[in-house]
Amino acid sequence: IAEPTFSITLVGTLLLGVGIHCDYLVMVMASGSEVVRQLIAARDARANDALARAADMERMSSHLSHELKNPLGAIKALVQLSLRGAHGPELRERLEVVSGEVERMQSILQGYLSFSRPLDTLRPERVELGPLAEEVLSILFGRADHAGVALHCSGRAAVSADPRRLKEALINLVANAIEATPAGGRVELAIAQTSDGARLEVCDTGKGMPPEVLGRIGTAFFTTRAEGTGLGVSLARSVFVQHGGSLIYTSEPGKGTVATATLPMSCKEAPPDGPRAAGR
Repeated sequence: IAEPTFSITLVGTLLLGVGIHCDYLVMVMASGSEVVRQLIAARDARANDALARAADMERMSSHLSHELKNPLGAIKALVQLSLRGAHGPELRERLEVVSGEVERMQSILQGYLSFSRPLDTLRPERVELGPLAEEVLSILFGRADHAGVALHCSGRAAVSADPRRLKEALINLVANAIEATPAGGRVELAIAQTSDGARLEVCDTGKGMPPEVLGRIGTAFFTTRAEGTGLGVSLARSVFVQHGGSLIYTSEPGKGTVATATLPMSCKEAPPDGPRAAGR
């Protein structure tokens, strides 16, 4: 083909090819965008369905837990009455096992009910943390003495906080520390006033935790104890976060564990659903 017909034909062919490829790319991109939109819509639909099912399950479980409290209380009362008139060590031993298992079930149900219900509104007042900590240790003294664990409290500080909620949180933290400490060990609740509030440390001389376990502490229903629920740390962290503070765990295998909680000088209540949703 003579020039310039050859060049014109070549340029026209190239332009036609480019045009066809551009149309093809536009079609592919449009199809891809539609597929992505469909995938996102399907994902959102599945997520909403899962959330709805989870909410239904939580309501049903909460209702079931509440309904089980009364019959368990009746069973416990009957077992205790039977213990008073029991004859023979074997019968008493069996009844004590039943009583202990009922108490464990009540503890699990109470922990679940506390976790599933919304956080109460804080009622802040000036709180002397030293006397509050001593009261917590006196409550848990019997459990610690039975486990052969020594309890110690040190330091003083004062903040504006809800004393009832703080007491619940500290009882959970100290009780966990006692469970993690072998006989002959020690649990200390140390308090310090800081420039912007207060710091509380619950230190134990237990076996400590490896990083993979430490990273999951505070996750609801995760526990390293066969009879635990994993809700105590979640509830305690929710209390400190709701006050505007924090709860952090540090631990090394063979060196024990330290739970460090912080509180601001004045209570700065977080949104009720924030800490519970975070779970840490």
